[in-house]
Amino acid sequence: MLTSTALTRGISHVALVCSDMYETVKFWEDVGIPLLKMEELPGGGQHSFHDMGNGAMLSYMTFEDAPAAAPGVASQNLDVRKDGAKTAIASMNHIALDIPKERFDEILANMRAKGITVRTINHGSDEPYGDKPDDKTWIRSMYFRDPDGIAFEFASLMRKLGTEADLGPRVKNAKGERVDYTPVLLRQTRHAAE
Repeated sequence: MLTSTALTRGISHVALVCSDMYETVKFWEDVGIPLLKMEELPGGGQHSFHDMGNGAMLSYMTFEDAPAAAPGVASQNLDVRKDGAKTAIASMNHIALDIPKERFDEILANMRAKGITVRTINHGSDEPYGDKPDDKTWIRSMYFRDPDGIAFEFASLMRKLGTEADLGPRVKNAKGERVDYTPVLLRQTRHAAE
């Protein structure tokens, strides 16, 4: 019997770009894939994470003034810190592979030792670009590109998602207006408490 030496545990999330976060969240919740986390992005955008089971997530991003869908043409800027990570509607912004949080620093050091350019973010942290996560970090990420420039992420979830705080930011519609919508998990939690 062969033993796997896979570095990752599979998909963490696939980040796609949508034109209307409200319609997208509602669609997937109607399908049966509940919202786990909603994040605000710099510049007015949003980033959602939906439960696909077994730790895998479907993710969407919205950007103000995102380029229109351009079938056959879409990728992140090479310098996202300078030029931003915005991509066109209907594009795959990046794909994240799940790694154990206990191995994050080891894998990061190995990538850099091999000459791979890697940038890290401690999402939710008071110091997101610091060397270490803090108690506010909900996911720790390292970003890099394959030889064709496709954006990848190794992601380590630091805690379980789906809390009231995770689901609290209200989703926006295509006009950028916050919509009065309660995600399925919050409805279930509130109904159980009654």
